[in-house]
Amino acid sequence: MALGVIMSLISLLAVLPALVFAKKVVAATGCDQSLKGLFGEPKKDTAVMLCDENYPSTDSADSWLILFYHQSENTQVGKYFDVQLNKIAKDFGNDLPKGKKGKTKKHRKRIEFLADKYEFLNDLTLPKKGLSDTAPLMKVGAMCCDCAIVPAKCHGRSGLELNLIHAGQETKLELDVRKIPETVQGVLAHLNYCKPRQVVSDGFGESEDAEL
Repeated sequence: MALGVIMSLISLLAVLPALVFAKKVVAATGCDQSLKGLFGEPKKDTAVMLCDENYPSTDSADSWLILFYHQSENTQVGKYFDVQLNKIAKDFGNDLPKGKKGKTKKHRKRIEFLADKYEFLNDLTLPKKGLSDTAPLMKVGAMCCDCAIVPAKCHGRSGLELNLIHAGQETKLELDVRKIPETVQGVLAHLNYCKPRQVVSDGFGESEDAEL
């Protein structure tokens, strides 16, 4: 019997590191590690890994841009949507969980900077006052819909879907996350900070080599 107890302890010690790692992942994001997908690396991903447990509610104090995605679709060289979403998250003022923090900007300055960067300054419709907050314009998250466990929030969704949570509502956006200028302006247009972008579809996404 003593030998059996010893063998059980040895087996437990063998799996303990994996259990500790899994608990760390859950503690950091509220999500099981099997839902990590293409996001969840604190030194690489500015976008937040989302699951049913940490999905923001419509009454969240923060606005959220959320991508529902399938890993199997991330195959187009030069248009990898995980790279593009992380760039968009950075554009909106978010930082890597682990790494150098970016310079804070007031909302007005950040929006004007993005409008200049993506060439829609003439489309701005900013109010004359306000927009002095220095927090990110919005948080950005991503939910894996073809991981080992499929979140309930993914049911009925296909392809790449962008949703915006803002002012007590969740809205599906008809935007292609791989086209960064179009997405940035489209999101800001939903916030009434600019006019919608007039785009002629060319069938191609924004290159990953676009300016950071």
